[in-house]
Amino acid sequence: MQRGIEAQGIPTTLITLDVEQSSLMRPPRAIHPVGFEFGHSLGKPHDKQTQMKVLYAALEELTKRQEPGNIHDSNFPSY
Repeated sequence: MQRGIEAQGIPTTLITLDVEQSSLMRPPRAIHPVGFEFGHSLGKPHDKQTQMKVLYAALEELTKRQEPGNIHDSNFPSY
């Protein structure tokens, strides 16, 4: 789906917890929140501060030129 959206000229960022599987798809842009649990890719429930940090990190990726398939580890200390 991400490639289809990108083909329409809309940049996207994948937030993934499964780096191995995601890297096989070579997403245009992606971040990996290190240490997060499956089902909590933005952070723990009701942790608005961490969730916003993850979203801002994902949005920041949109401003960078990237090679498809590079997944950047992102650390969020409060998680």
